[in-house]
Amino acid sequence: MNFKSGNKIKIEGGMSSMTDLVFLLLIFFIVISTMITAGVNIDVPKDGGTVSGKKILTINVNDKNEYLIDSKRTPISSSDIKNEILKNLGTDSIISLYGSNKSSWEASVYIIDIAKQNNIKISLNGNKK
Repeated sequence: MNFKSGNKIKIEGGMSSMTDLVFLLLIFFIVISTMITAGVNIDVPKDGGTVSGKKILTINVNDKNEYLIDSKRTPISSSDIKNEILKNLGTDSIISLYGSNKSSWEASVYIIDIAKQNNIKISLNGNKK
């Protein structure tokens, strides 16, 4: 007696889903590798003091969009901040900018513009506790 079934189940994995996965991984690694090679070098200054002979000026932007320089209690208006920055910094200096969560972004961008116009390096930071 020969009992053979005509319907045999083949237990094989499909390769189409595996090739899709390999192509997705390939695209992922190509994109990541191009992002890594196009990086930007950033000088991160220490908090306060000097970094390799450079003076660091700390500017805080409070909730009312007023500027405080180096932990002084008197706020400086936006019309006077440029003169104060240029008076306190030399050519080879760094601005350490701290912004409040409730301040407008325009107040911080104004300081960044001043630094860019005068070739001053700037360090952006979060809230200063």
